[in-house]
Amino acid sequence: MTDKKKHHYIPRFYLKKFSVNNEGKLIGLYNHDKNVFVQNAQLKHQAYENFLYGEDDEIENGLAEIENNIAKMFYYWTEEKLLYPPPIESNGFKLLKRFILYQTFRTPKSGNDIMESLNQGLKTVVKEIRPDMWDKVKDGNFVHKNPVLLSLLHSIKYEYLLDYLDCKFIVNLSPLSFVTSDSPVILYNQLMENAGNYVGATGLVAKGLQVFYPIHPRLMICLYDANVYDFGNGCINCCGTESVEEVHQLNALQFVNSKAQLFFDDNISEEYIKMLCNGYDEYRMTSKTINSIINDGAKKFFFMSSEDARIDLSLDFFKFKVNPNDYKDEIVPLRDPSFERPIKKINFS
Repeated sequence: MTDKKKHHYIPRFYLKKFSVNNEGKLIGLYNHDKNVFVQNAQLKHQAYENFLYGEDDEIENGLAEIENNIAKMFYYWTEEKLLYPPPIESNGFKLLKRFILYQTFRTPKSGNDIMESLNQGLKTVVKEIRPDMWDKVKDGNFVHKNPVLLSLLHSIKYEYLLDYLDCKFIVNLSPLSFVTSDSPVILYNQLMENAGNYVGATGLVAKGLQVFYPIHPRLMICLYDANVYDFGNGCINCCGTESVEEVHQLNALQFVNSKAQLFFDDNISEEYIKMLCNGYDEYRMTSKTINSIINDGAKKFFFMSSEDARIDLSLDFFKFKVNPNDYKDEIVPLRDPSFERPIKKINFS
């Protein structure tokens, strides 16, 4: 039995960066499912579920150890204003990528997403190979005792898929603060968005991948494919934006990607949050899981992918090094050839 009943899927040290008056006790929140706005919520009661990672302390302790080391980095960046990302080949950068990857897959939203993908995929296969069983399974769902743990453990072996990405900071110099959410790591791809071909565009191996992760109302980490984008006109470590519209778009990605809640400091008003959500609510419905059986003569192939929401993102500090039109009519290419793996064959007989 675990000694740590409350498992925080968004670390408390992280949420404290968005706290009221930067005091670490209260935080603004908006639950868009319930339409509830709270200007001063108790921070310690946010973003956790009981026994989220199982009924022992192994996973929780492992995450806590990583968080302790990452918290030191965040302190230097947000409090000391030492805006130097760790060198690409350093242990510090490896740790940062690991933390970002785990944060992506440790949330209730990621658990919901993986179960939806598994259910739709399994139903697609059943309908193709056992049509006699279709009426029995079409209205049901397969369940897993702990889908969040399944999602997190599935991610552990894929740390290398965040290779071949550069790391820079976005410094928010506008009057509008960054907000965060209960699913704060955003995967995006402006290359494939502009190519009009977004199926699989936010896969970890995709060419043109961008990762946006706000760590303070004034600071955001950005991982990006440097072979595709010039970031900040060649800036070394960070670039600033004074554009309210650019910050607003990045905040919109937090809303569109969230499960139910947004978090923010005391500079964010209820009027702004509701305007943000109303303005981008339609985009939340556009994400979809894609599963299909492809018939190729006597052979059948199972195709499984996803298409995440996109908002026509426009950021002046990202410029293309390549022409998006060159990728209009092809499957999203790999960021690096080393990611290529043999196709797994499934026998449908």
